Amino acid sequence: MTGIPVSAPPPQAAPSPPQPQFEPGVLWAAKGQPLTGIGGGRYKLTATMLFFEKGVLSTNAQQVPLAHVLDVDLRQSMVQKSRGVGNIVVQVQRSNGVEWVTLEDVPDPRNALPIINKAVQDARLIEQQRMNTRIYAGLPPVAPAPQPAPATPMPQPAAAPDPIEQLRQLGQLRDAGILTEEEFAAKKAEILSRL
Repeated sequence: MTGIPVSAPPPQAAPSPPQPQFEPGVLWAAKGQPLTGIGGGRYKLTATMLFFEKGVLSTNAQQVPLAHVLDVDLRQSMVQKSRGVGNIVVQVQRSNGVEWVTLEDVPDPRNALPIINKAVQDARLIEQQRMNTRIYAGLPPVAPAPQPAPATPMPQPAAAPDPIEQLRQLGQLRDAGILTEEEFAAKKAEILSRL
């Protein structure tokens, strides 16, 4: 019997680990995996907020606007490294100062870190654009140009007083005793000089 070579089936690529499915709008979510298995925090990231919640008997839940995140770091002890978990430390600008928030025992922290950093950068960029954008709801209405006033006849300069009439009035003032003879003579000379 002659042997027909049988070719081995091609090696199959190892299936990639399934990607976690998150609720709509969630970019990343994780549950802390402490060594004791009790009291792991729950963490969630959206495009605008980082939510974190801790507690077994009582719950401490907070949220941080991503635009207020100053820095994101990874810290991993040797024990955490061997377990595939780590702490993500987030520096947050609060109204009363800077606060450090620790997301403890996050599984696969090396993959979580770039996701959080990118979301923070995107949120900062959006906030910066919002701050630099002026919104014009509309310009105030422009008042119509004032209509020109109807042309009124320009007042004519008063007619030059009649020198003869002035001399007559001047004589009456002298005769009434209001002007002295010297005042009368000075005014009379002035009126006659304008002729």
